[in-house]
Amino acid sequence: MKKQVTFIAQSKGGTGKSFITWFIAQNKKETQTAFIDLDKSTRTSARLKKIVGDKRVLELSIIDENMKLDREMFLNLFENISKTKTNEWYVDLGAPESDELKSFFINEVPAEELQQILDEIGVELRILVIIAGEDAFNASVKFYQDLQQLAGQYIHIQAVKNEGTFNTNQSKEAGDKLLQDLGIDFKKVGSMPVGNSSRELIALISGTESEGNLSLAGRRSLKKVTEELKSELL
Repeated sequence: MKKQVTFIAQSKGGTGKSFITWFIAQNKKETQTAFIDLDKSTRTSARLKKIVGDKRVLELSIIDENMKLDREMFLNLFENISKTKTNEWYVDLGAPESDELKSFFINEVPAEELQQILDEIGVELRILVIIAGEDAFNASVKFYQDLQQLAGQYIHIQAVKNEGTFNTNQSKEAGDKLLQDLGIDFKKVGSMPVGNSSRELIALISGTESEGNLSLAGRRSLKKVTEELKSELL
């Protein structure tokens, strides 16, 4: 059985990669799924540990002091995963790490070669590219298109529209149309509630609130967003 590795990526900051990783952990807390935090800028590992426990979250760095991807560390990451007993892994990449992923395919190991390497060690890679709204929309779409062109023939790359980053229903609908016009197949997640429930969920994700203290409406909203993500991505 192949090890399933999913990268959560986007070179544009503030698109909600860590937000979506948090909700994936909510869905996976009763499983043996493990998580790797490669995001040097935000370090969400502490929040993930509160959900799935310390032993299922690793905090690593694959970026050197010059903010360049360490090729050997990156490849060794897959090799180390292939030797574990855990069959499913989610990896939270930061913006610099995501941007370096493109450089890796261009200058180091082409996607076709990486696929061959992963096949040999029994690893299957999927990349979830987060598409955010408003000022981040064009940049996050560009990153998806670049990565799709570089690796999409060999690695499954899925666009994930983070609904919570679109401020109005009108902008959500406009985002849908633009993605459709560009021929991008996308999944929609992250539909945040309004009012106090939204503030409760943000506090919960940030670690300043516990799930046990959520209001009835807050618990319902948490369940709704978690189940939405499960049905679309997992």
